[in-house]
Amino acid sequence: MAPSLTEKCRELAVSAMKDGISQAALEVLKQYGYEGLTMDRVAEVAGIAKGSLYHYFRNKQELVTYLFEQTIEPAIQAGEEIFQRVVPAVEKLEAMVRMWFDYFSQHRALFDFLFRDPAVRELCLTSRRSKNGLAIDRFSAILRQGISEGVFRPLDVTYAAEMIIGSLQFVIERQLETGEAHPIEVSVRRLMDIVLHGIGASSASAESPSAIGQRCEAPQVEGKTGESSEPSQVAAE
Repeated sequence: MAPSLTEKCRELAVSAMKDGISQAALEVLKQYGYEGLTMDRVAEVAGIAKGSLYHYFRNKQELVTYLFEQTIEPAIQAGEEIFQRVVPAVEKLEAMVRMWFDYFSQHRALFDFLFRDPAVRELCLTSRRSKNGLAIDRFSAILRQGISEGVFRPLDVTYAAEMIIGSLQFVIERQLETGEAHPIEVSVRRLMDIVLHGIGASSASAESPSAIGQRCEAPQVEGKTGESSEPSQVAAE
């Protein structure tokens, strides 16, 4: 049964209130930090009674988590739009990677602030981990599409998706830690190059990992004098 008009209006009102309260919480965070974030201060800035505040959030942890989730929700929606496009897998994968870096760049100041306080940072990371499943599903599907198109070799798409997402998240978090800022296109090109071409030299890419490992671990044969049996540079000349 579809929700009634009254129920829809109530949901919209609740959503608007929660958004307003979360913005008030952000103002308190900016002024007092996480330790100074109290429900009394949030209620005062939001212009509502403290008792009313608890109808929407049980504590400040829920408030911060909601604030972070509202911050990343547009990125999730943008990712869904990209995922639904009828385009080749490589183009779709690159668009997803670019969206992540672009969204982070556009909201860098807010992410810098949210990740500055260790307690707030942990709440944000916990919330983000809870949403990793959707990202893994979407990247896995793109990789499966690429395999069917013949542009990606057969592999464990879930494991590969986890590696790509992990790389994206680490690069972004590293920039927050160091204060560095890399051009979006440079970040996209570097990550896509590694994803599409790997890190092995062209001659090594044709070998299996076990063959490469055996070759690297093979002991060096020495002559009677204790020197390598390989010809010296002088002899080669």
